[in-house]
Amino acid sequence: MNMAKNEIYNKLIHTTRWLHLRRQVLNAHPICQMCEAERRVSAATEVHHIVPVETAVSEREMAALMFDPHNVMALCHKHHQEVHQTLGKGGKQERRKRADARLQNFVKKFFNDEVGP
Repeated sequence: MNMAKNEIYNKLIHTTRWLHLRRQVLNAHPICQMCEAERRVSAATEVHHIVPVETAVSEREMAALMFDPHNVMALCHKHHQEVHQTLGKGGKQERRKRADARLQNFVKKFFNDEVGP
């Protein structure tokens, strides 16, 4: 892949296709879906990708996650921030830790061995 993943993400998030899907999701769910689950009412102002787009390996996979209407949910700003904080999506170090853990599990499962320190 020629571009860094975050560059691909930035390219995809600014497309007409994404803006159209985002508008569709917010029109279909004007109330934050997490607030609704808590029996509260708050306007949905943001659209969250359930499976993070950045977890994809290729640009094609990133686009598939970006534009999948079943991979998004309408949230208020407060809940969108909470989701990212809870899942530790905020920093590169957290993503790297999760990737390293997935690699360790893969190697243990298929090779009965461990990788790295």
